Amino acid sequence: MSAPTSTKGYVDPYALGNNSFASLYTDMLEHVPDLTFPMSVPVYARMRRDPKLSSIVQGWTLNLRRSQWQLDPAGCRPEVVQLVADGTGLAIKGKDEPGAARLRGVSWGDHLNAALRCVPFGFSAFEMEAEITDKAQLTGLWERPQWTISHIHTDGKTGLLTGATQDQAAKLDAPQMPAKNLVWYAREREGSNWAGTSLLRASYASWLIKEEVRRHYGAANVRWAMGVPVMEALPGTSPTPAQMTEAMQMAAAARGGIQAGAASPPGFAMKILGISGSLPDSQAFLRWLDQQCTASALMGAFDLGETPNGSRALGNVFVDALHLALESEGEFIADVATRQIVARIVNWNFGEDEPVPRVVVSGVGSRREVTAESLQLLLSSGALAADPGLEAWVRREYRLPEREGMAPPKVTAPGVDLPEPGEAADGEPTQVAAAARPRGRRKRSTAQPTLFGDDEADAARIQRQWDDAKARLLKRWPKLAGPMVDELADQAEAAVEAGDLALLGELQVSAGVVAAVAVPLRKSGTDLAAEAAAGVVEEAAGQGVDIAAPDLPGRDRVEQHADAVARIIASGYASGAARISLQLAGVSAAEVKGAVAAHLTDLGTSENGLVGENIGGLLSAAQHAGRLAVLEKHPATAYRAVEVSDGPNRCKPCAEVNNRRYDTLTEALKDYPTAGYRGCLGRSRCRGGIHPIF
Repeated sequence: MSAPTSTKGYVDPYALGNNSFASLYTDMLEHVPDLTFPMSVPVYARMRRDPKLSSIVQGWTLNLRRSQWQLDPAGCRPEVVQLVADGTGLAIKGKDEPGAARLRGVSWGDHLNAALRCVPFGFSAFEMEAEITDKAQLTGLWERPQWTISHIHTDGKTGLLTGATQDQAAKLDAPQMPAKNLVWYAREREGSNWAGTSLLRASYASWLIKEEVRRHYGAANVRWAMGVPVMEALPGTSPTPAQMTEAMQMAAAARGGIQAGAASPPGFAMKILGISGSLPDSQAFLRWLDQQCTASALMGAFDLGETPNGSRALGNVFVDALHLALESEGEFIADVATRQIVARIVNWNFGEDEPVPRVVVSGVGSRREVTAESLQLLLSSGALAADPGLEAWVRREYRLPEREGMAPPKVTAPGVDLPEPGEAADGEPTQVAAAARPRGRRKRSTAQPTLFGDDEADAARIQRQWDDAKARLLKRWPKLAGPMVDELADQAEAAVEAGDLALLGELQVSAGVVAAVAVPLRKSGTDLAAEAAAGVVEEAAGQGVDIAAPDLPGRDRVEQHADAVARIIASGYASGAARISLQLAGVSAAEVKGAVAAHLTDLGTSENGLVGENIGGLLSAAQHAGRLAVLEKHPATAYRAVEVSDGPNRCKPCAEVNNRRYDTLTEALKDYPTAGYRGCLGRSRCRGGIHPIF
């Protein structure tokens, strides 16, 4: 197949090519003459400018344009995939980073925008152009607008497209643009009707009636909105023709205004008459016609605010149905692009036997279905392991700032590992006075609650305490989790050796190992609770009040939380070990054991994920428990809700509760039972808290 190296002349797009009926498509299923091609083109052009229909078309096309379009290279040689990607401007699936921009070639976004005009018009046409050097490189997909095409040529036997003609005066024995050079999107094509079916077709009757009703309704409002002046002859009078003419002129000259007035001729009285009797409710009828348009396009969710009935659950049903339709539309566009663009590029350069990469689309209707909550569940369950690639993707998807540079490495003597600040040389955490810590500000973690007021020093101190405690625990975690990893790896190996995969569902960490893991969690939590309690004492002193923290503040609460966290992490490790073992079913038991050990070790290397999130939650609860223990012993005069740390991400419930005053601690804990506001839409991400006023 030879590649086209030039394209035909471009016909004036403002000259409608629909005056000739020589190629009128005769479709017995279309009973409206105005909706047969080419007469349908100007009709749909008018319809897509209607306010309701315009929003419907935008709802379809914008969702498809913001979806992720890629080339799937499965089964294809890299040089083939790269050639197609360079020509079409599509990203290659599996490469998260976008490629470099190019001056020449096709812009996929621009092409997709034009291709989606098949939604309102039923079809879209493009003529291909290539540049031939050592390879035939696609350089253009030139749009041939619907209103410039006068004839669509088809094969009388097969019904296949043979080409199209723009020049109405051209001979019709051969198409002006042959099909082999065309990319043709025909939406919901039936037989040889390559003009396709417009999304707006089902709305035609409603739109046509609405145009008439709207025009007459507007005229009625202009004519009758202020009434009509009438000169009525008084009873017993017999006005002459001249008097009737004078009265008529006065009625016609009557105008409203602040100083308006009139003196009627003798024998007449002026009245302002409006419409008497009931009239059709044109507004309700127009609204009903709009609802028929949205229903025909599966856009019922657009009308939920205008209908007497509706619910959130009903809205979800509407959205689900729309997403199915959008996915089907996207797959249709991808299939045509694969067969008529990608396959031709491959055929030009490598022959018809070469495997062709497919155009695929994903994320139709919802590019970010992966939410922070779902990611947390995936990481905590072990279904995902946090890694730099995943973190980079999350930051891009949620428009978070890039990670700040890592701290410079410590210079140590060979074989010597210096302890972290606040950690003894043997690796055990030590109690360090808050006043002895540096007052530098750090980047805030999303998992830590904010139980401080407006003072920047208090905010920095609490953040620093939490960060340091978490860093110490995560550094020690590989050693602490070692017994769990070894035990689960041995159990997985034994199950594989026994040949009974059902035993993998019974993997668990022994109670003794869980209890051993809970010990350092308890110690870190109670130490941080004591630091948090000392912080409340310091805040009270700043307000001129001298109080003392209780001994072991919040210990019972913290230790119970630590025991629960140890069990949760152990359960997640067991689940991850079973899942990895099932995925590797069929390999040797020794390989399974090594893979399980490597996977479980990786779970503890991230600041987030199963280990990091649960440890962070424990430390947040410890700070809350320590502060709460002081406030229970030394109640403040009042308490104030503080929601200043969320910034632009603060949700509406948190914005409403900010600065709310509570007279008692019991009243404050109704809104803040743990660390954050109970009504926060972000739940565990809430940064709010209560500030005591002594």
